Amino acid sequence: MQKTLTLLLFLWCSLAMAQHAQFEGLKRTKPSYLLKIMGWDKGFSFDSVNISNGVQRIRNTRLFNEVDGRLEIRNGDSTIIFNCQEVFTILPILEGGASEGNKWIRFGVEDENGLGRAIQTIAFYQYNDRNSYFLKQFYPLLYKKWGLNYLLKNWSILEPIVEDGAPVVYNYINWDAEILVQYAFDINRHYIEGGGGYLRESFQLPKEQRQGMYEMTEIESFRRYLVKANHFFNYQNHNTIYVKGWSSKIYLQGAYVLDSKVFVGSFLHEVKYFKMLPQKGNLALRSRVGISSNVNIFLAPFVLDNYYNMRGIGNRIERGTASVTFNAEYRQTIWENRSFAIQAVGFTDFGSLRPSGESLPSLTSKRNIRVFSGLGSRFIYKKVYECDLRIDYGFGIMGSGSGFVVGLGQYF
Repeated sequence: MQKTLTLLLFLWCSLAMAQHAQFEGLKRTKPSYLLKIMGWDKGFSFDSVNISNGVQRIRNTRLFNEVDGRLEIRNGDSTIIFNCQEVFTILPILEGGASEGNKWIRFGVEDENGLGRAIQTIAFYQYNDRNSYFLKQFYPLLYKKWGLNYLLKNWSILEPIVEDGAPVVYNYINWDAEILVQYAFDINRHYIEGGGGYLRESFQLPKEQRQGMYEMTEIESFRRYLVKANHFFNYQNHNTIYVKGWSSKIYLQGAYVLDSKVFVGSFLHEVKYFKMLPQKGNLALRSRVGISSNVNIFLAPFVLDNYYNMRGIGNRIERGTASVTFNAEYRQTIWENRSFAIQAVGFTDFGSLRPSGESLPSLTSKRNIRVFSGLGSRFIYKKVYECDLRIDYGFGIMGSGSGFVVGLGQYF
């Protein structure tokens, strides 16, 4: 009875008083952006559920190390005070990896909070036996619930392709320009995006493989128009270095190859699930299922790759027109304070590809299945955005190879 009277008194006071929201500790982030992502830009009511949801939505931006909210009454007005400890969001990019016959390094800059409104910018240079450049920007909530992102990329890597049963390694060059428009049904939770782009690819045979061939460097060249439609659910909840909840991402792409007049469609569905376990353990699971038109194109869309899905396997080992990958990771915090943390990690990565032209049951064939397991560590500085130094070593259980993967941020 006493709790009921207290609640009624609280609600009456909330209605009778002027209501305000105030943010303390902000450096770059605009209060108007936080009100918008909480859904409070057009008014709000004071209750414990709204305050708790507001705190969690601010945490989920990943722009803050610590967030808490409290109610204060000042001069007859009720005010919610959000205490927010921002992290550094303008970061250098320095990543690298090494496995048998393959070494790569990437450096550049990343900003996750441009103009204090979570505008994302990623720009970097990569060397992987060749030079590559990448620029991507995302403007969320550019107009009401509409956002915009674009991509410019000049990508050059060594690409192994099997011809007549023998592997041939080409220099793969990719020029890509894309623009996508996004609409948020529920900001940072449920959104869709669509758009298109232009892609030009060329393949060059390195000099060391020509062996007296006539001096023709460009072997093949393709031009494609791209159409994309994506759908996202994101119900992951973040609390400093810990994650719980799930997310679902669906990617649809159509590509019309101008030179051969062939249309290639692809579908990819990615699901992530996180669960908190006792003693500061965090279970992380990811599945990716993809399928594309099963045509014998020069460069199939799905890969098994050291950097993306199979730690220890190497770079661009195989390509196919259907793919199933699964990653399981257990993260155990072994030491932590308000600024730093160290985690020990155990993982298993599973992957299978359907080679171009083969049937779907080939995904279950032993010759197409790869399984890698390993151990790793995370050295985390909480006051910088995704400042997790990741070191993993994977070794083959099904499939040969082993190697380190070093980077910033969790693997997924």
